[in-house]
Amino acid sequence: MKIKSSKSFLLAILILPWLTIPLLGKEAFKKYLPAAIFICTFTKAIDIFGENKRWWQFYKGIPPFNSMNFFNFGPYFVTSLWMLKMTYGNFLVYLIANFLLHVLFIFQGGIKFVTYYKIFSLVNLSKLQYLGIDFLRAVLLYGFQYLTDLSHAEKTIDA
Repeated sequence: MKIKSSKSFLLAILILPWLTIPLLGKEAFKKYLPAAIFICTFTKAIDIFGENKRWWQFYKGIPPFNSMNFFNFGPYFVTSLWMLKMTYGNFLVYLIANFLLHVLFIFQGGIKFVTYYKIFSLVNLSKLQYLGIDFLRAVLLYGFQYLTDLSHAEKTIDA
């Protein structure tokens, strides 16, 4: 029996991760916020594309948002900030940590969880293909942060 996503459950998915933001620190939040916004915007575009291709299915959320919006702007957004704070500056550690996090999510119960609670389910996409998409997003997140840092460094030199 599948449980429909309740409004309170979706709100909890959105709000609870944000309660960790004060632990992140103001400077880290400001530094990594543009990259997190970028990757969540990119993820929303992939969500739409993938839904049109029937790679996955999203369920009703709280109008006007579908269930995936709560996941994207809750745990995914906040996890992006934390991942950058904990590993940025060491690309290999970042890749390994991201890979392990995504493998655990995809193959050790996360996909079952989001399917069971009707957040999203994979339709015409294998778990391995989904891992590839997550890997691409991880590289884009790090790359965006790297380019942002380069841009800030150039502005400092020019000043």
